[in-house]
Amino acid sequence: MELSTGRSVGSRLNGRAATIFFTLAVALAALPLVAAPAVASAVATPAAAHRSLANGLEVFAVENGAVPLATICVVFRGGASAQDRSDAGLFHLYEHMLFASNEKYANQAAFTAALNAMGVPSWNGSTGEEYINYYITVPSDKLDEGVAFWSWAVRHPVFDPVKLEAEKGVVLNEIKGYHADPNQVFSNALESRLYPGQPWRKNIDGPEANIQAATVADLERMRSTWYVPGNMAILVGGDVKAEAVFASVSKWFGDWKGASPPAIGEPPQGAIPEGVRVLFRDSGFYDGVHNVRFSWRGPDVMRDTRDSYTIDVLSFLMTSPVGRFKKDLSEKVPTIYDPEYINFSYPTARDGGTITFDTFMRTGSPESDGAILDRAETLRTAVIDELALVAADPEGYFGAGELAKAKRKLVDNNLLSMENPASFVTGTLVFWWAVASSDYFFGYEANCDKVSFQDIGDLLRKYILDRPSGIAVRVSTKDAKKDQAMQERIGALKFEPVTAANAFWWTR
Repeated sequence: MELSTGRSVGSRLNGRAATIFFTLAVALAALPLVAAPAVASAVATPAAAHRSLANGLEVFAVENGAVPLATICVVFRGGASAQDRSDAGLFHLYEHMLFASNEKYANQAAFTAALNAMGVPSWNGSTGEEYINYYITVPSDKLDEGVAFWSWAVRHPVFDPVKLEAEKGVVLNEIKGYHADPNQVFSNALESRLYPGQPWRKNIDGPEANIQAATVADLERMRSTWYVPGNMAILVGGDVKAEAVFASVSKWFGDWKGASPPAIGEPPQGAIPEGVRVLFRDSGFYDGVHNVRFSWRGPDVMRDTRDSYTIDVLSFLMTSPVGRFKKDLSEKVPTIYDPEYINFSYPTARDGGTITFDTFMRTGSPESDGAILDRAETLRTAVIDELALVAADPEGYFGAGELAKAKRKLVDNNLLSMENPASFVTGTLVFWWAVASSDYFFGYEANCDKVSFQDIGDLLRKYILDRPSGIAVRVSTKDAKKDQAMQERIGALKFEPVTAANAFWWTR
């Protein structure tokens, strides 16, 4: 059971599923950065069969008989994007409580015994920005037992007040670690300022006080509002037949009734405010480099659907390791650490879509290279100037054949993501269904194929050129102290210093 910091890189397997953090190799092994979108799958293939029950519950079956196992995943739309100020963090608490007891399995010991009896080798649950999902992997001849297991868990949970108090402690320990994680401090400091109107929709866990005050009645309200068949999908992948999956799900879930879930992400997040600049002086960060991140308000996938396809294709063009964008930008800004770590990403989002440029710069000598914060501003100007060149003539900038290559890579990544049915249903399929829809999923490749160079130019003009952007700089405290001009430049450039004490929306 865990907090999911990702979205899925997806634009991507990253394609769009959402942004994830990975590490620089060897010398900078612990430095976090945003991965370039690799595309999450949306292959319209018979291997991903789909059906909807009369109550609105959607079922996906992915047939792959390579090993005699089946992964059964249940997912609900919700998470951070469905929160408000008062209940932020409760989706995570509910996720834990779903494993506590139900009308058949009275306690966690009974849960565990049932899993052992089925021969379950792996199971887990997680809460993310746009969904909550749970899965078990069973021997394929235990398919019906596995589906039945989830029917008791999600349809008939029992929320015991004593168990709730105990589980609060577990959740609080998890989120305390999350709040102390420098990666989360940095990311939340920027996002809470990019979206000041409804920042709780961007933070998975919420304030500890919300967890401490939660009651059984709060969980029951969540259950009747969000944990209903019309807000749920069951995804099964492995050594199964689609008809057997549909029959089992219909048997155990077909008579389930529930209200239609409320809309997610309404009203939409607003535009990014002017002048968002944050500085994080991190005592644990590596000396000699600093991380610079720029963010723009991007498309919301269900409101700006066509734009979301366009930016996925553009992301592949921008992040090509041998492409012009990385090469030219590195030549124009020689303090960039390495063009390999220039990232341009758009984690697909139903609410508050964000376009991000992220890279590392050599800290060097303030005397020869200028103050760290001035270098960040210089880099932003260079990035926008480069994107203006792209927008003016995308075909001339990238080359006529590069658009077709980018689309081909999308298809190839989609095919590769289906090789492992367990990770496909618990990652790719879950993400696309929850963040977009099954229609979006099955039409993804065809719609990406329609993207033109004209669409790319239009998108850059619409979302980036002459639009507000946020800046975040992360630097080691040692390097910050060496930069004698930093304090003066913080005031002159209007950067806001951030720490764990003011990074999150409820601590500001």
